[in-house]
Amino acid sequence: MTSFPVVPLPNWPAGGLPSGMMSDQIREWVESPALAALVKAFGGEVPDGPLTDQLAYLEGFSAVWDSRAGGERFNARYRDYTDDIDGLIMDTTGALGLADRQRPQRSHYDHVLVLGGGRITGRARSRYAAHLLETGVSTETVVGLGSLRVLPPAGESVDPGSAADLTEGDAMQRGLREAFAATGPTEERAGTTADGNDWWVRSYPCADRTVYVVAAPSRRPGQRANTADTLHGWADLVRRPTAAETVLLVTTDLYVPFQHVDAITTLGVELRCGIETVGFDRRSFAHWPSGPGDPGELLQETRSAIHSLQRLLDRVADAERMSDVEV
Repeated sequence: MTSFPVVPLPNWPAGGLPSGMMSDQIREWVESPALAALVKAFGGEVPDGPLTDQLAYLEGFSAVWDSRAGGERFNARYRDYTDDIDGLIMDTTGALGLADRQRPQRSHYDHVLVLGGGRITGRARSRYAAHLLETGVSTETVVGLGSLRVLPPAGESVDPGSAADLTEGDAMQRGLREAFAATGPTEERAGTTADGNDWWVRSYPCADRTVYVVAAPSRRPGQRANTADTLHGWADLVRRPTAAETVLLVTTDLYVPFQHVDAITTLGVELRCGIETVGFDRRSFAHWPSGPGDPGELLQETRSAIHSLQRLLDRVADAERMSDVEV
């Protein structure tokens, strides 16, 4: 629990929301006491004024929390902070949505999407998706999202017997098959985009539902597929959701805010499907062997959330200008 008021993440129901309501929700997060306290602790102050100016300030200011310098998460170099700053980071980021978002609000979703990650991450998220479906959540399809990037090696004690050239898509397939056992053969489709990026989709039956795994192509030349690319990959290669359908994303707790907002930007605004996101608790989930991690990770992902909120605000404004109706 946190001593700061918990800030709701932007809500995106099936059918969408008026643009003004989305702006108000983003402003509530930006102007929250938790974010103000976190920024102040590092020498900044969230300014008054237009929301676009506030996000622009936070975009620049949050460089103080950047431990990646444009690299991958596994190469991040985190700083050491005093115990009181560590405690403040945990407290404020928990209120901002980087913790305690384990249970979805609904009991049924048309689609459950398990977001890709590393060798252990895909396994843990798959197990958490299975846990949700065993404890009151229902769905027609389960989809694991990944890419063809080769994952960095892991120690034998952490990931025994893992292939050295394991891709994110392969890791997700492995995790899903452990969590959702196949009851029939696996089928595969594969291809190459006009930009020369390879992709594949594998599917298999599991009891009364179909499980899919997508190794999505990048939509950005020269860069690996990111969360938004894999969401596009699902919509383009497997199923384009309708405005009446709901999608539940399953991830890791500290990534919930930025990945939730990215899903609204990528799928929600254009397709108007409902979006909700949950993440397993790194402190307690039995299938996550790595523990809660470094407080610097929470700062890094708060910075990611700011980036994502800025993109969402721009996307909503673009959609409003083009349609002049609810987005």
